[in-house]
Amino acid sequence: MKLLAFVLTPWLLAQGPPPQPQQATQRELMLLPQAVVLPREGREIAIDGSLIDWPELPAIRLDDQRQLSGTAPGAWNGPKDFSAIAFLMWDENALYVACAVRDEWHRALDANTLLLSEVPAADSVVFTFDPDRNTRSSGPDPGRQEDREFWLADETAREVVQWDRLRGAARVLDGKVARMVVVHDKEQGITTHEAKIPWSEILPPGRKANSGLVLDLQIVVNDFDESTDGMAQTRIGWTFGCSPAVDPGLFASIMLVPDREAMQGRVPTFPAKPGTQPAPLKTSEYWHDLTARQLKRPPVVHDGSSAPEAVGGIERLAVLEELDAHCERFPRVDYVEFNQRIGRRMSREVAGISSRGLPYWWSTRLTAVSKAAEDPVPAGTMRLFRLPMGGWLVRTAVKNFAIDPAGADLPEWLFGQMDFCVLTQPLDMTRRNDQLLVRMLLAKPPHPVLTHIAFHLPLVSMQAVPLVEPGQDCGPPEGIKIQALGKKQSDGSVPWSCSYRLSLPDGPSLLVIGPTLHADEVGAEPVDVMLLSPRNAEALTIVRKVAPRLVVLDDSFLCQSFPNIPRIGLRTLHTLQKALQPQKSLLLAPGESWDVTAPR
Repeated sequence: MKLLAFVLTPWLLAQGPPPQPQQATQRELMLLPQAVVLPREGREIAIDGSLIDWPELPAIRLDDQRQLSGTAPGAWNGPKDFSAIAFLMWDENALYVACAVRDEWHRALDANTLLLSEVPAADSVVFTFDPDRNTRSSGPDPGRQEDREFWLADETAREVVQWDRLRGAARVLDGKVARMVVVHDKEQGITTHEAKIPWSEILPPGRKANSGLVLDLQIVVNDFDESTDGMAQTRIGWTFGCSPAVDPGLFASIMLVPDREAMQGRVPTFPAKPGTQPAPLKTSEYWHDLTARQLKRPPVVHDGSSAPEAVGGIERLAVLEELDAHCERFPRVDYVEFNQRIGRRMSREVAGISSRGLPYWWSTRLTAVSKAAEDPVPAGTMRLFRLPMGGWLVRTAVKNFAIDPAGADLPEWLFGQMDFCVLTQPLDMTRRNDQLLVRMLLAKPPHPVLTHIAFHLPLVSMQAVPLVEPGQDCGPPEGIKIQALGKKQSDGSVPWSCSYRLSLPDGPSLLVIGPTLHADEVGAEPVDVMLLSPRNAEALTIVRKVAPRLVVLDDSFLCQSFPNIPRIGLRTLHTLQKALQPQKSLLLAPGESWDVTAPR
């Protein structure tokens, strides 16, 4: 590795002190990158993690603060803390890629965590190729159909993993034609990623690599600074500095050239990117029209007098089916990663993702919820708001609280509406907003967060957050009686979800039924409203036992977040409503609300 350090010394020495944050905000946007890729020209390249056998090549630099994503305090202290430089080289059979990453602390992949269903938690470099140059967004953009993404990390098998984020799958490439080696020099603080990727894995069938070929490419380096955190704290991307918000559809371009003339200043002209018509993820006008159609048909309680599908009219059913289809089509890995970017305050990436498609609609509906939540709630009334990306805001005349709040910008829009927060499934990061929780716990005085399992939070030690005991009364919100339902296992462990009973003085009572609660773990005391997870295997038995005045269905209109657990679709929800008869039930769409009044 001493030879590698010698090769990279000019790059490291050129990195001056980090720019001040206020200076960075005033800097001009970076130009959209274009790079030429030189041929291998018969040179023997050993994929061994050393770049000493590589020729002089154009460098792709990722060391500008404008390319950074992640703004947690102390997460980035300049290029010597976290930056990278990448190189590309080609022959007719394969593309050779290398990336040297400067990082003060290196996190390799845990030997037991290489799962081909989730992007692993490890320092990594991701190369995403767009052969047709027509990707314009994340989400269900048809331009992503032929895209290929390759994940390189410090993994003992030294296998190249090809991720298909659009379809939520991954596979390991044949080691006879693809190879990857990652070497970490602890003394120098440099991690070198080197790989050989066959063109047959990058290009669609029938296409060959030749001089003049132009592809779009994104390079992103993920930095994990916490050994217990499953989310990257900092990311740096090749095109992240090219727009105020990080546009997930903004790729750089590369061209394969026949010789080294491009190194002499004779750079070829790149063809323009092809146009895409119509807009891949609908226009803003479409989403506003969808909201208008939803508002015309408000929610109605299903009392058994008609089929659940007919409640609210055929126009409401059409809107609900449309919303459900959008949630069904949204790629699972994109949904998980969007929540990760939210959780680690990658505000520029969140803004870019939220500018189009379903995330744009979620953002507009959250704004409407925030405005509606300002209206006073009469005494003896509980107002339930279905948050757009999942979870609930509960407003009363006594206290306001949230249940499993998820989604972008919750701290900005709803922090003032939350006296405390209840988490039923705390280990599922798609059912919580870490930045909101941090703000609540660091407030003066702190706003309580009720959880029965500890998890990683930035800036907050979970040792300072008391855990609730299943089957016990809990608090400390004054004026509300709260009991955590369920029980520990014989070995002292707790189930992965927790249910709650909340009773307001002179107000309605609320029973939150999570997926793992058993019927014998809940009493038969009367309850005004039950928030019921359709995933609970004993849901019907629990409803029959408690006989709530109203059942509100949870887990509706969500995207799939786990590879082995299917999402709850609209048909399943309607089927459950039929099974609940004669019990009254209610299905709220994202952004809708309902008032529950205590019996007089």
